Amino acid sequence: MELIVILIPAYEPDETLVKLVDELLALMQGAEKSVPLLIINDGSRREVALQVFADLEARGIEVITHAVNKGKGGALKTGLAIARDRGMPYVLTADADGQHLPEDILRVLAAGNQAHDSVILGRRVFDESTPLRSKFGNELTIRVFHLVHGKRVNDTQTGLRYIPAGFYEDLLAITKDKYDFELAALIIFARRNKLQEVVIQTVYEPGNPSSHFRKLQDSAKIYAVLLRGGIVSLFLALMDFLTFHLADVLTGSTTASVVLARTVGTIGYFYLARSFIYKVGGDTVSTFTKYLLLVLLNISMLVPLIDLAKEQFDMPKVLTYILGTLALFFFNFFVQKAFIFKEAGAAPTLASTAIPAATIAERAE
Repeated sequence: MELIVILIPAYEPDETLVKLVDELLALMQGAEKSVPLLIINDGSRREVALQVFADLEARGIEVITHAVNKGKGGALKTGLAIARDRGMPYVLTADADGQHLPEDILRVLAAGNQAHDSVILGRRVFDESTPLRSKFGNELTIRVFHLVHGKRVNDTQTGLRYIPAGFYEDLLAITKDKYDFELAALIIFARRNKLQEVVIQTVYEPGNPSSHFRKLQDSAKIYAVLLRGGIVSLFLALMDFLTFHLADVLTGSTTASVVLARTVGTIGYFYLARSFIYKVGGDTVSTFTKYLLLVLLNISMLVPLIDLAKEQFDMPKVLTYILGTLALFFFNFFVQKAFIFKEAGAAPTLASTAIPAATIAERAE
């Protein structure tokens, strides 16, 4: 039984894919047993692409064809499902457009041999030679991902990933089928704190003609996935403020209004912080107890502040509540990050990994 497969989704590829496969096969010739390749034809129709797939099959490469284009995520899920059904413990995904060099693909594979159940990401380095638009987009995504999900990943858009079987079911359950699938997958990896990085070469084609990434539509989908936690947080904040205002109108009691508002929001905020902003894991009861103490501390500070502002300046209670909550935001964030939720940290970067032929074949035996 094969233990690993190199999975490459492809939509309307050109000879770049054939060149990549040929170079991979050449590099693996010295191994006792080469790692098999699985190509997913994601509904390609052009004659050039069909000839590419025919050439690959002539080389003995397995090609699975979608009747219609499903998107990169859909193609990856097809390959992951095949790996799962065949009992393959590992999958290494790579792109068909030449952005991943054969040496780097095998370098990530070799690192995976030592990583056990961790995901290995091929990390590109964005320096002064990187096109400004690409550098800005990647840096923005890195920072937003870190802020929202509490994990610094230095290349959120890399398609070069070594994935253990323990992630298959979660990845196959993702409803996204386009480029946003990869970011949704990255969120799953980060939640489990099972990420490592290997530095690879950064390759950009002039104009990137082999890519089918639609800048506006696909970027919007990616950021929708990335900011999902922020959207939920905004909704909970609005519910928090509305609950306080209604309780104050009905009871006139500052204490009762603050307690009720925080009670309504506590469970939602706790789930959001634990699942989206910080690492998932740890003892839920212990973590929730510490979180509850922070909520009580907030209440003890907000109640006298609201009453004081009302008595001295006749400020509307709901306005003081909103301003007080915003003022406590950074204090709460620090306390949660440092004392309540375990900080996931940054994905470790592995040292440059040698690629002896025996190591390449280790997972294929």
